[in-house]
Amino acid sequence: MSIKEQIPTVGGALDYETSKRMAQSEDAATRAQVASREDVRPELLYYLAIDPAVEVRREVAANPAAPSQASAVLARDSDESVRSLLAGKLARLLPDLSQEAQSQLFQLTVRTLEQLARDQAVGVRQALATSLKDVACAPPDLCLHLARDIEHEVAEPILHYCATLTDKDLLSIIADQPKSWVLSAIARRDGVSEPVSAALYNAGDIAASTVLIDNSGALIPEHTLTGMVEDSAGYPAWQMPLARRPKLPGRLAVRLAEFVDQHVLTILRQRRDLDAETAEEVVSVARRRIDYRDQRTDGESPEQRARRLFTIGQLDESAISDALSWNDLVFVKLGLALLAGIVPAIVDDIIAAQSPKGVTSLAWRAGLSMRCAMQLQSRAANIPPRMLLNARNGFDYPLTPVEMSWQLEFYGAKL
Repeated sequence: MSIKEQIPTVGGALDYETSKRMAQSEDAATRAQVASREDVRPELLYYLAIDPAVEVRREVAANPAAPSQASAVLARDSDESVRSLLAGKLARLLPDLSQEAQSQLFQLTVRTLEQLARDQAVGVRQALATSLKDVACAPPDLCLHLARDIEHEVAEPILHYCATLTDKDLLSIIADQPKSWVLSAIARRDGVSEPVSAALYNAGDIAASTVLIDNSGALIPEHTLTGMVEDSAGYPAWQMPLARRPKLPGRLAVRLAEFVDQHVLTILRQRRDLDAETAEEVVSVARRRIDYRDQRTDGESPEQRARRLFTIGQLDESAISDALSWNDLVFVKLGLALLAGIVPAIVDDIIAAQSPKGVTSLAWRAGLSMRCAMQLQSRAANIPPRMLLNARNGFDYPLTPVEMSWQLEFYGAKL
């Protein structure tokens, strides 16, 4: 009778002598079959861990019954798929082993995992990270090591999901000024504390802040939300998620209403958590926007309206902001020229140049706020978010008067 004929059917026990003969078979498929079984003695699995056939070693690597000594051998295996299978298996076994965290078996397993975390093959480290990300008892130092991995596919699952990482760990990673994808992965976590949210925003990464604002599980302190609302004048992608943020302070809802487009303004108006006074302020802004659109005299062009409002002293920041919300750039450009006391052609040149400093200096000369300057950069000049000139301290102009005067002189504006 051949060895294959002696193999019991699925579910049947395999006695030691039969399993031993199978382990010594010249047929790799037979050796692989015994290597996959959990009722085989540990010494045989250890023996098969150095089998010349990679398919046999893969079975041992994936076998939960393989002894820790076999894992130590397989962690140095020449085949990446073997090491990857081993990494995934050991990560899945950790919860059971952690019941005796001080046991020799647990410590040996952790040391093997640490070795795999330093593996040169990205696939091995990725297999370990994706298997370890949901393991609550994962060793903190091991998780922090993986979270700092330079490869996106390794670090991202840990940064996004791993509960073992502490706020101290996350703040340390953020402080190292990592790549944008690292910050975005942290911003996506189910729970983001206020200190971590503030650090993410202060890192100045637009993509990560966008993810953070859209994450309802992120706790964002009010002072950070204030900065986000101010900055959203230049980053329209932030406006809708900010308008939908739970527990948005009323004063920030009103501030946001001043410069968002009609669609976002409607979302603010429909919030049910605003007190009566705040809701009325938001509605008042909406009415003003509608009035801007409807209060044109018959046959009045945008240029004529800008001049009329300037003459009667009603051409102000609200009028410019309302015009931007309706994308009335003809009115905006002439309004800027009138307020700044320069010829319209210079305004056209500054807007066309898409210069963040130029547009900011123009807003300053027109007596507008830095928040409005950011709106003008984004909406009038179509300057990309990453190139916008941001406010200093959330509200102030970032350039000195001398610098802004020079910018205007460069375009031919005489002071």
